[in-house]
Amino acid sequence: MLYLNLPVKKEQQVERHHYIFKGVIQGVGFRPTVYRCAVSLGLMGFVRNERSEVVAELQGPPAALQKFPTTLRETLPPAAVLDRMDHSSVAPREEESFRILESKNTTYSFPPIPPDLAICPDCRKELFDPENRRYLYPFITCTQCGPRYSIVEDTPFDRDTTSMIDFPQCPDCLSEYTDPEDRRFHSQTNSCWSCGPTLELRAADGAAVEGDPLLETVTALERGKIVAIQGIGGFHLAADPRNSSTMKRMRRDKERERKPFALMVADRQEAEGLCRLSEEDWQRLSTTASPILIFPLATNAPDHLRAVSHTGTLGIMLPYTALHLLLFHYPDVQITYRHLVMTSGNLKGEPIITEPEQAFVKLADVADLFLYHNRRILFRTDDSVERLAAGGQRIFLRRSRGYVPRLIPLNSSLKPTVLAAGGDLKNAPALGRGSDIYLAPYIGDLADPLTRGDFERQIKKILSLYEVQPDTLVYDLHPGYHSTRWALQQQIPHKVGVQHHHAHLLAVMAEHRLEEVIGLSFDGTGYGTDGTIWGGEFLLSRRGDFQRLGHFRTFGLPGAEAAVLHPLRIALALLKDELDGQELERLFCGGHGLDEQQLYTIVEMIAKGVNTPVSSSLGRIFDAASALLGLVDSVSYEGEGPIRLEGLALGLYDGKPLSGSADCSDWNISVERAQHAQDPFRIDCRGLLRHLAESVRGPSPADGPAGDERTAAAALEFHRGIAAAALEGSRRMREQTGISRIAVSGGVFQNVLLSELLLPALEEAGFQVYTHRNIPPGDGGIAVGQVYFLPGNE
Repeated sequence: MLYLNLPVKKEQQVERHHYIFKGVIQGVGFRPTVYRCAVSLGLMGFVRNERSEVVAELQGPPAALQKFPTTLRETLPPAAVLDRMDHSSVAPREEESFRILESKNTTYSFPPIPPDLAICPDCRKELFDPENRRYLYPFITCTQCGPRYSIVEDTPFDRDTTSMIDFPQCPDCLSEYTDPEDRRFHSQTNSCWSCGPTLELRAADGAAVEGDPLLETVTALERGKIVAIQGIGGFHLAADPRNSSTMKRMRRDKERERKPFALMVADRQEAEGLCRLSEEDWQRLSTTASPILIFPLATNAPDHLRAVSHTGTLGIMLPYTALHLLLFHYPDVQITYRHLVMTSGNLKGEPIITEPEQAFVKLADVADLFLYHNRRILFRTDDSVERLAAGGQRIFLRRSRGYVPRLIPLNSSLKPTVLAAGGDLKNAPALGRGSDIYLAPYIGDLADPLTRGDFERQIKKILSLYEVQPDTLVYDLHPGYHSTRWALQQQIPHKVGVQHHHAHLLAVMAEHRLEEVIGLSFDGTGYGTDGTIWGGEFLLSRRGDFQRLGHFRTFGLPGAEAAVLHPLRIALALLKDELDGQELERLFCGGHGLDEQQLYTIVEMIAKGVNTPVSSSLGRIFDAASALLGLVDSVSYEGEGPIRLEGLALGLYDGKPLSGSADCSDWNISVERAQHAQDPFRIDCRGLLRHLAESVRGPSPADGPAGDERTAAAALEFHRGIAAAALEGSRRMREQTGISRIAVSGGVFQNVLLSELLLPALEEAGFQVYTHRNIPPGDGGIAVGQVYFLPGNE
């Protein structure tokens, strides 16, 4: 089908240019923009979607053709991302108009599927306009907003390749869709009350709830009910956190003892009442991705937020669909809540639920009501979670809705087509083809059988969507990982194992298109080439190989997983050789909950190496520090101790980074030189930990801080000490290699305070510092590094 404009006046002297556009340019109103731009300049020709790009040919006077690139960039839709615009001259032909042609299937690297987009200002205005035919319509969208990736079934991105094929457009919607002057021209998600998806509300017992589903949902939330709400990429569980009994019930039924919940807030005023945020923070919060952002709590934040988060920080997001907006702003209804807990609709450890029938079964004991629709979700997407550090650095904790499936471009093409399985924690596989890497949305932790099943299904769907069969499969070296065992069972001819911490650094290198760096790879756990658990690594990293130049001094994990869950055991392993028996009893017995028998049983386990794997993990050292300060006894969620440690320290942080000339010995940290040239140096932070523990024991000095403030001061000094240790290790790597380019990665760098202390100090010391820009530093990004391990074509 062709869409024609009025004939354009033909000129005698004409040229014709062939354009290839690449980027996020399908499903975001890009072709209509090219159309309007061409017509405004008096140009003829066509524009068409192809699988991996948009192609256009424009014909007209040379002066008008010369203006086209600038005019197009000036009028790009807000949701579009134009990465490349290549053009060449071709022979003119007979033309009468400018046209939008039907999409065409061609060979490709990756089709440019757009991510899901938050509701735009124009749709928001129409939503609350009583004169508009979409007044209060919960599925209002246009070319600039609405679901994209979560509803795609095939490519190119057209209505009949998405789940919107289930909703044929009514005459009014079709008129908008075919009108070049309309905002909904070629809006693939276009619909209205007459032809679009519908909402239903039912009780946990299966009974339909009469009345307006949204209005009844608002009423239920006001009364302290928990409602399962189906959104763009899956279900949420929503509740009013002002109701303490509701929060207790949600924590009990979700088996979420202390892990913080995210809040959806009504507007900017509410956000600023709950958190400390700057203008830059607000701008980031209100982007089309609409992520959850984590901020420090406001000093006057309401007391009930303690039941939401105990970390001193709070994750908040804005309403990003019309449905969400109507939960807070329903005309003529007095709504007293201004924020809601909005947490993933799943059971502990399982993937987010996308289908109503599954939600009715799985969440029957958690939710009182179910608000759901009949638009199929084809790719599940959780809410993305980010933090912002000084200088605008974005740190992803979870990359999903709003960002997937944006690509990571490379300098050169990969020789094979590569599938990377990722790791077992925060799993997100990746696919590399041509000069791009596609990183899948967050899937979850593969310890859960349902999540493993989802991992396999998502890979099949990705390969089907992109119509590709990989030549090479890359996996983590850990023999116990489910992702590794799955990879080794696949019938793919070429398989490659990549060391975990090397993959972390390779992921940064891929984003910055680097071939060789020195790097800091700090996290909680990863299988080392010597069979021990690594996690505090100073590496020389190249595509294809690496060298371990240094690491934090190793220590035992008595009880293995039990040590991770009870990190005082880790602290004991680190300090047992530093203290005599009386000092050990003083530090580890009594208030910490260990009795003498437990203490000496653990000491004996460590001495004999019984069920005590060896580790160099900086993440575990953070765990030990949090236990020594009494912040955590038993861990109820991953990273609980370090998160609380950082939150406490941030309360005293004055914004000043570490000096580039800082000496780690000032924090009782020593560096043990390698005995042989090929051996790595070792950083020993036991002195720091001992000082940390002793600084909060006993009565406060008469002129010193007391209680929580003393603990917060110790937490801040710990962060400064670790930053100084990392800086010293970086200097030693530079001395050894002559390389000043340094990459930082790993889950420890989700810690904003550590980044703000360390990264400016590295730059002051003369390093060129590379951090993640568009992928998580944690295990959610290692699949990108696994792909990048393989060499590209020169």
